[in-house]
Amino acid sequence: MRNTLTLALIPLFLLVSSTGFADPIKDSLDKGVKFLAANQNPDGGYGPFGKESRVKNESDVGITAFIVYTMAIHPRNYQVVDGPFISKAVSYLLKHQQPDGGFYHPKDPVLKNYRTSVALMAMVKLNRVAYSEQIRRARAFIVSQQRSENTNYSKAEHLSFGSVGHSGSLRGDLSNAAFAAEAMREAGFSASEPFWKKLQTFVSRCQNNAEVDPLLKKTGIGTTKDWGFRYAPNDTRGPSESLDDGSIAYSSYGTMSYQGLKSLLYANIDKKDPRVKGAFKWISDNFSITENPGMSSPGNPKAGQQGLFYYYHTMAKTLSVYGEPVLVDSKGVKHTWAKELSEHLMKLQNGDGHWVNKSGRWWENLPTLDTAYAMISLSLCRGDLARQAASAGTTDK
Repeated sequence: MRNTLTLALIPLFLLVSSTGFADPIKDSLDKGVKFLAANQNPDGGYGPFGKESRVKNESDVGITAFIVYTMAIHPRNYQVVDGPFISKAVSYLLKHQQPDGGFYHPKDPVLKNYRTSVALMAMVKLNRVAYSEQIRRARAFIVSQQRSENTNYSKAEHLSFGSVGHSGSLRGDLSNAAFAAEAMREAGFSASEPFWKKLQTFVSRCQNNAEVDPLLKKTGIGTTKDWGFRYAPNDTRGPSESLDDGSIAYSSYGTMSYQGLKSLLYANIDKKDPRVKGAFKWISDNFSITENPGMSSPGNPKAGQQGLFYYYHTMAKTLSVYGEPVLVDSKGVKHTWAKELSEHLMKLQNGDGHWVNKSGRWWENLPTLDTAYAMISLSLCRGDLARQAASAGTTDK
């Protein structure tokens, strides 16, 4: 008897039609590629170019890197030989690798960790052999950005110890740290390197776990004890609350809870560790494809729409790494995350192939960026559904 899970997954992965097999997710991705190619800038890059650009009449290094990465993980595995839509973008990236190894424009260094991390992932996915020197230099740059003894940060005294942050702030954050962790792991950075142990310290301090870190307690920061994650040990993008003991608890929310879980796994924390188990329970309990959970509050009920496409791509990456295809939320409802997310994203795609968030916070008013986020999510969903179908087929003979 054919496994019912296999039958449930087939409509999303391969559909039988009069002309043979159809692949709706791949079709959606192909439409996205055509939109991106049609919106490539004259300098070969993507993203802000005119008045919106942080550097006038320049593409954005980070968005260009996202789009190169998007095309490299597309089911067609686009490479530089496939056309100017990717070869010129790669040339734009390579031109912007600086002497220190980072990928950024010298007139706009504020987000250089984000940009370098995504560019590093793009180089790895394209061809880790051909770009081995660029990869080596980018890895060294990211290590240099970690807040540690090497930069006079102390584990006992500084909440940002072990973090990576953007260059506009001397305080680290989980979003930057998570991008750095993913890039370093994809680039094959050894698990024995001190970078990971230091990262563990920072990531753990961003989690609302059962016990308050001594340094957090010393600075008047409490915990919601729900095992989710916030933006930084002493910051959140969601609401905060005052606890009975006078401390402040910064709420957990979706994007950082996924980033936190993924970072724990990349930092070599076992899935049986209470931090990992607690984080997975939080994202399971709060599973949502319609909002970024934990962001909204009575005073700002629409805040859950902020950063939504970043949330989707982080969800897809984290759950692909974690390896659990079904989540059970706090109401006991089961969710096959890749099926639900891919169906939802395909419904949100516009006719010309792009996606865009009506809430423009964090650059999500830029169709090129949102399209990259959505396409990364769909590629990962497609891969997960294929693995589920293959597994179901091999276990039901």
